[in-house]
Amino acid sequence: MNTTPTRLALADITATLVTRFDLPALLERIAGTALTGFDAHIAVISLLDGDALHAVATASVGSAAADERLFTSGPVRTSARETAVAMIGDASAAGTSRWEQYRALAEESGVGAVRAYPIVALGVGLGALAVYTAEPWGTQRPDELGQMLADLTALALTTGASEMRRVDASAAVQAVLSGAATISGATGVLAEFFDDTTAAARTRLSRLARAHGTTDSEHAAAIIAAQNVAPADIGSSELIHRPTNLVPPRRFDS
Repeated sequence: MNTTPTRLALADITATLVTRFDLPALLERIAGTALTGFDAHIAVISLLDGDALHAVATASVGSAAADERLFTSGPVRTSARETAVAMIGDASAAGTSRWEQYRALAEESGVGAVRAYPIVALGVGLGALAVYTAEPWGTQRPDELGQMLADLTALALTTGASEMRRVDASAAVQAVLSGAATISGATGVLAEFFDDTTAAARTRLSRLARAHGTTDSEHAAAIIAAQNVAPADIGSSELIHRPTNLVPPRRFDS
């Protein structure tokens, strides 16, 4: 499972951290790397906002779906709060009462196992990276990969997503929550207009952002703003179509 593509993805994520990057989009890539690296069913990054835990980046196989409570309670919440790895090795195993309701919910959602890795910066728990498999966890999955991706998430949160370096992790979490909501909203606009699936609309948003020379979050915000101003005219907006004259690649010295 810890294959060459996974190692290349890790190298790409690490290299991205020293560039001007889009934080919500990077977290989606980290979740996607966890999904493929663990041969998982679903992978989710959930972040703490005060006492609440929010899923901000999700990757899944095909149309796999699960109850949102799986992403914000049980071992995921425990990992985020206690800054320690927490897991259910086999959701169907009898003889334990810990997270009993969560186990039942996992089975109903087709989840066989869950392992959550803490996202920690300067000793403060920011959230957890959770990996969900369709079968019991077993002994062949690369556990070190999960904590490595969780640590890269913490680094991304504390490094920042703009020209200036973020020093307040809680502010970064707020920025991710806001950015994730904006991307989700713009994805919905595109899905409705083009009659796309959510996954296809999200891919469309990324391609539009690249074509217009912006980040996913910036382009999503522009689409939402246009939708708010003239919802009936969103189809005529250049924001949801590829530009006739493509924006030249960003220069290193620009």
